[in-house]
Amino acid sequence: MARPAKFTADDLLDGAMRAVARHGTSATVGQVAQEVGAPIGSIYHRFPSREHLFVSLWLRSIRAFHVGLLATRDIDDPREALLAQAIHIPRWCREHPDVAVAMTLYRQRELLGAPPAGLEDEVRTLNDDIWALGREQAAAFYGRRDEHLEQVMALGVRQCPYGLVRPFIGSRMPMPPWLDDACVAAAAAILDLERD
Repeated sequence: MARPAKFTADDLLDGAMRAVARHGTSATVGQVAQEVGAPIGSIYHRFPSREHLFVSLWLRSIRAFHVGLLATRDIDDPREALLAQAIHIPRWCREHPDVAVAMTLYRQRELLGAPPAGLEDEVRTLNDDIWALGREQAAAFYGRRDEHLEQVMALGVRQCPYGLVRPFIGSRMPMPPWLDDACVAAAAAILDLERD
């Protein structure tokens, strides 16, 4: 009878997150092993390569972040729903600074060219639900479906807030509370540029 695993995949991913928080994108599997107190072989037993380990951490981090964005589906007013997405970004990153750092490890479009074996579908479909929700909310806000308006929405409620929080994440500086208002104000201004 096989022994039960001493370290779960989540234990190892938590260790990877701590290693990234301490050492940045150059974190090694050895540093992850130290964080967890696990032999390196235990990590390679679950994750066949360093890249597989850290891409798995990135995927888990992005999925956790998406929960709050997807919750805006329950907000009836489309403007409020879109602005709730914008404010979610600094608030969530402030509350989960180590996960926020892990979210910066990769970019989906860069990984699409050569994702680790076994993670291809997860990498490819990671943002599908977010984009579908954004299209729904943009259509509700603008009163019609339009690719240009979807791009405006994405710039306002996602790209602009991401750009505002990223310097704080990268430098590990505390994210100031006023950043919430800045993200909402910028998102609202961009959304309203194309409002009839």
